[in-house]
Amino acid sequence: MTQTAALQRMEKSIPELEALSRRTRRLILESIYTAGAGHIGGPLSVTDILVSLYFNELRLDPEYPTAEDRDRFILSKGHSSIALYVVLALRGYFPVDELATFDQIDSRLQGHPDLTSLPGLDMSTGSLGQGLSPGIGMALGARLSGRDFHRS
Repeated sequence: MTQTAALQRMEKSIPELEALSRRTRRLILESIYTAGAGHIGGPLSVTDILVSLYFNELRLDPEYPTAEDRDRFILSKGHSSIALYVVLALRGYFPVDELATFDQIDSRLQGHPDLTSLPGLDMSTGSLGQGLSPGIGMALGARLSGRDFHRS
C-alpha cells in the first residue's frame, strides 16, 4: 500500500464523536493536573473541533505521519497543545500513556507544539494567530504543486 492510498477520513457517528470528546476532556484535565501546569480553558474550548477534524474530516494515517498528500492542521493557539496531543494520542500517533509526561523536562509533549519532536504535527506554534501566514504558504504551495491536500 502506498502512503497516499493509506490516507483516509474516518467516519465516526455523532455519539462516537461525543464519547471521544468526553474522553479527550478527561485526559486534558488529567494531563494538566499531573503536570501541575498548563492552560485549561483553551484546550477545552477546542476539543470538539479537534475531535471532529481528526476523527471525521482530515485525510491522514498515523502510520504515515509525513505522507505528502495528507491533510494539514496548524494549531495556531499553541497554548492549547494538550488538546491536540490528546487527540493525536487517541488517533494513534503515540501511546495515550505518554500524556502523563506533558510539560515535563525532556518530554515530547511541551506547552507548545514542536513539529521536530512529535509525529502528526505540521507546525510548531505558540503565540495566538501565528499559524495564519504559514497556513497560507502551505495552501499556495499545494496549489502550485498540484497537490490535493486540505489545510485546517
